[in-house]
Amino acid sequence: MEAVARQLWPSPQRLQLATGGLFNRVVQVQSSVGTTYLKRFTDAASSGDFPPLPTSASQRCLVASSWHELALRASAREPRAAVPTLVAVQTALDIVAMEQAQGEPLYDALVGDGFGVGTALQAVTAWLGALHSLPLEPRPLLLTASGPFKAFKIELQYARVLPEMPQALRAAGERFAADYLQRSEEPVHGDLNSRNILSAEGGVSVIDFEQGHFGEGVYDLAYLLSEYVICDLRLGVDPEATITAAWEAYCKARDRDADAETWRRLRLHLGFQTLYRLVGPSSKVWTGHLDDVTKDEVRHWSTAELSAWLQ
Repeated sequence: MEAVARQLWPSPQRLQLATGGLFNRVVQVQSSVGTTYLKRFTDAASSGDFPPLPTSASQRCLVASSWHELALRASAREPRAAVPTLVAVQTALDIVAMEQAQGEPLYDALVGDGFGVGTALQAVTAWLGALHSLPLEPRPLLLTASGPFKAFKIELQYARVLPEMPQALRAAGERFAADYLQRSEEPVHGDLNSRNILSAEGGVSVIDFEQGHFGEGVYDLAYLLSEYVICDLRLGVDPEATITAAWEAYCKARDRDADAETWRRLRLHLGFQTLYRLVGPSSKVWTGHLDDVTKDEVRHWSTAELSAWLQ
């Protein structure tokens, strides 16, 4: 990675290992042009005893760079949501290079006082309307590269959540998850959580595109809204107003009339995703700050949502 950094940016440089994921290595590069980043995708986890991911480092590099370019096109349409410039892609080394994104993780506000989170949601929702409307090619190659990881996530976030649901809902829940696996109409971010959204004055920045896949746009909206639901419940606010406002803004951004079936599917994704935040392997991150009473409220809300919308 040092050699790549020397090729891309002027000397002198200062390289520092930055926080990355389990299956990538991120290096911060400081030079006369400012702060930039290199991300190298790996096939083995950097720590712990984790099994290999279902896609290779080269496939995730292809997905990350392709969806990053798509995200930049969406940002050109909706400038309130910035995306860091993609400087270079070194496919032989599974490395992407990018400029620094501005802002602080939206996560901090959502688990804190909730200040400013509504403005951030408006910007991201408008940006999603652009992202989900844009074409992404070469579609067959990208479907192959992203499909196994999509299946991995649906197994984790939907199939494994089924035992947490009332017995009477499980068969319908299983059918919904299987149906989503077959949907590939639209390119989605795939991991649009509040750690991948950086809130800054006047807008937000969106990062981390290696979990992009083809599905339906409301998956992304529900992914993020699940955290807003949890925030509202913790603050004693009915989440319905937040959900409805985001849905109306999303329809407007896509220049579409509200559709009852798409609305139903948004609510089902939201029910699954909110319950997953409570019971999944990363629950400490998303709901570890809640007391037991609020956790019970989150479970009740999620179960009621699934009961209301599963058919």
